[in-house]
Amino acid sequence: MATTKKPTTKKPATSTGKTLADKATDAVKMPISFEQFVKNPVLGVAFVCLIGIGYVYIDLKKGNDKRDTSCETDKKDCKETINKKDSIILKLATQNAIIEATKK
Repeated sequence: MATTKKPTTKKPATSTGKTLADKATDAVKMPISFEQFVKNPVLGVAFVCLIGIGYVYIDLKKGNDKRDTSCETDKKDCKETINKKDSIILKLATQNAIIEATKK
């Protein structure tokens, strides 16, 4: 049986001679290297947990800001409603006082 050779694919030539994977790893540098993690894994895990907690904290802060804005809008609407009802109550109280005054 004769096996056919697969055509070799050439890697795209770049101006610096780096492959795409090399460029990707240069763009994303991990804050802790694997060698450091092997030497002290507890510190590495603690560092990753710290990053996770920081992300959650920032995410909650953004969520709270959105809720605060929503609450401020609701509070404004409620105050407008209260002001309208207060003015109606004052009108009715005035009318009632006028009626009571004319009865006497």
